[in-house]
Amino acid sequence: MLVKLFKKEPNTEKMIDVVGAIDERRDWFGCTSRWTLLEVARALKKDGKPKELIELNLKELRRHKISFIDPKKMILSDAEQMLTSYNLYASDAVHVSTFRLADRDRRLDAMLTDDRHLRRFHGILKALTLDQISL
Repeated sequence: MLVKLFKKEPNTEKMIDVVGAIDERRDWFGCTSRWTLLEVARALKKDGKPKELIELNLKELRRHKISFIDPKKMILSDAEQMLTSYNLYASDAVHVSTFRLADRDRRLDAMLTDDRHLRRFHGILKALTLDQISL
């Protein structure tokens, strides 16, 4: 979803507003796996952006008050267990495991995603789309 900050897609404006709320409001917390930086870089490269612009976009992304959580052994082990139970992509499992780890520490309200694959987690985590939130 963070690629919406650098690439015009549906709900781009709303994503910009969400990141602004994370930056400005103490009652908003944003976190994701550090893996997201790779996904954003790949999406921008696939879109034909030059290396220099991708590097600038990633630098800008890191300036926001979003916590980028390293995919530690505990996260990868949890993701591995999920892959044996659910029909997921590996990157989706890493994102869900990252959310679950952050949720233990911070009691998060929901995971914000536009990934339809994560709808398979009914009852395991609360996932919201940009359309479902109001600022």
